[in-house]
Amino acid sequence: MKKEEIEREIERLEQFQKHGETYTNEKGSYGWRNPIRKDTGRILQSLMLAANPERILEIGTAHGLSALYLISGVNDNCVLDTIEFEESVANQTESLMEELEINVNVLCGEAMEVINRLSNPYNAVFFDAQKSHYGQQLELILSKGLLLKGGLIIADNVLDRYEECKDFYQKLDEYKIEYTVIATECGLLVAKF
Repeated sequence: MKKEEIEREIERLEQFQKHGETYTNEKGSYGWRNPIRKDTGRILQSLMLAANPERILEIGTAHGLSALYLISGVNDNCVLDTIEFEESVANQTESLMEELEINVNVLCGEAMEVINRLSNPYNAVFFDAQKSHYGQQLELILSKGLLLKGGLIIADNVLDRYEECKDFYQKLDEYKIEYTVIATECGLLVAKF
């Protein structure tokens, strides 16, 4: 993995507007894309350095900024599977990852449908798509055994979009998963399964 190239691409993507954008995909489903904040990115990178995962699942690819922060904190053998809802954005991001020659697989589709097709477990899961879906996504991941014991659960926007994340907090409590929330600009939840 070429760390310098990844860092240059992170800096390029950091220039994208942080106010977010709404869109409707080819199937007519509505979505909202809002890049992670720089403070969150460096924390993701640090968490990956500390955890040294072999496999990471990211829900919410967008243009690949958070994927690059995640993958920049791991060794060359780590694989990151990332789910993107909109096909044109998934294709663009997949091309970027191929150009950088890094182990990032962009899986296109509705997150629940893609998660339902997955079978290999992960050491870390990063939630950063539709906030009101975090809870059901977490439940499906855990019920399918897709997160290994001791694996990390990380979720963005848990403070600025708190109301939308209530079901997620409830699922964490139901599964008796302790967590901490880091007071980033948007709020980053970190838990160990």
